[in-house]
Amino acid sequence: MVTKIGLDLGYANITISDTTLEVYREPSVALIDKNTRRILSVGRAAISSNSVDDGILVRPFKNGILYSQEFTASIIDAALRPLKSKENLRCMVGAPADFNSKQERELGEMIVESGAESCYFVNRAMAALVGAGYKPTISAVSVNIGASHTEVLVVYKGEVLYASTVLIGGENFDEAVRDYILQQGDFTISLLDARAIKEEIGSVWGGKNAEPITISGTLALTGNRIKMSIGSTDILGVFEDPLYKLLSAIADGVKKIPTDCVEEIFANGIILSGGGALLHGLDKMVEKVFNIGVTVAKNPMDAVAAGLSVINSFAPSKIRGNYKNITEKIAKYYEENSKK
Repeated sequence: MVTKIGLDLGYANITISDTTLEVYREPSVALIDKNTRRILSVGRAAISSNSVDDGILVRPFKNGILYSQEFTASIIDAALRPLKSKENLRCMVGAPADFNSKQERELGEMIVESGAESCYFVNRAMAALVGAGYKPTISAVSVNIGASHTEVLVVYKGEVLYASTVLIGGENFDEAVRDYILQQGDFTISLLDARAIKEEIGSVWGGKNAEPITISGTLALTGNRIKMSIGSTDILGVFEDPLYKLLSAIADGVKKIPTDCVEEIFANGIILSGGGALLHGLDKMVEKVFNIGVTVAKNPMDAVAAGLSVINSFAPSKIRGNYKNITEKIAKYYEENSKK
C-alpha cells in the first residue's frame, strides 16, 4: 500500500496533507545550544521548550532551503515521525521557482532518509492552484504569499509561462508594523506582537472595522515596560513599502503574458494563497491595481499542502527519476488520469 502525502516546507511551518486532505502542521524551527550549536529540540518541542532561554531558535528555510542540512533534516524527521510506520510513503514536495536540481536532490535525500520511499517536487504556486480547487489545466496567475517568500506563477492551459520567487512575504509586513511603531515614539514591540497588530487591525485597502487593541512594549529610552492602545487608523499606510514590492512582483508576471493568452488567463484572474493572502484588503488592492479579478483561496495557508496531496493522488504510480520536478507534467498526468 502506498501512502501519498503533500509536504509544504515553509519558513514558519511544515504543513503535511494526505489524500483525505487532513492537514498536520509542525513549526519549522530548531532550538540549538548557544555554545555547542547542538540541536536541543525541534518543531513544537523547540517552541514550547523550558530551556528556550538557553538556546537559539533557528529557522533553516528562510535564507535558502538548505541553510543547514543538519537542522533541516532534523525538522523534516520530526514532521514525518507520525507517518514513519506507513509503508511506501510517497511525498509531493512544494518547491520555490528558483530551486535547482542539486537542491532538489539534496532535500529529496533528506526526506527519504526520514522515512519516505520516494519524493517528487512541484512548484508551490502550481500546487496552491490545485489546492484552491482549480484543475491543473487552468489558465491563471497564481500568487502564493508565504512568510518570507512569494511565488508568482503564470499558467496557460496548464503550461507554465512564467515562474519566479521573490524575497517578500508576510514577515516583511510584520516588520513594517514594528518599525513604524518604533519610529513614532521609540516604542519597541516584538515581531509576534507586530504580527498580531497586522492580523487584527491592519489593512491595505481602506480601514478595517475593528476595535482598537492594547499592546505591550518597551520604551527605548528608559527600558520601561508600558501598554498603549492602537487603532486601525494609527497604522494606515504602514504597509506601503512591502506592498509596493509585492505588487511589483505580480506585475513582472502579468507583463510576461503573451497577447494571445491574455483573454483566457484574465478570465480566471489572479488567485491569492498563503498566509499573506489573509491581509485585509489585499485582494481589493490587487484587483484595482491590475484591473483583473482576484480570488483568495479557501484555507489559503493550507492550499499548497492540499494541492500537493491532490496531485499525488492522480500522478502515475510509477514516475521515472526520484527527486524529479514534475511541474511541467502535472496537466498531462491529470488529463491521463481523467480518461481512466
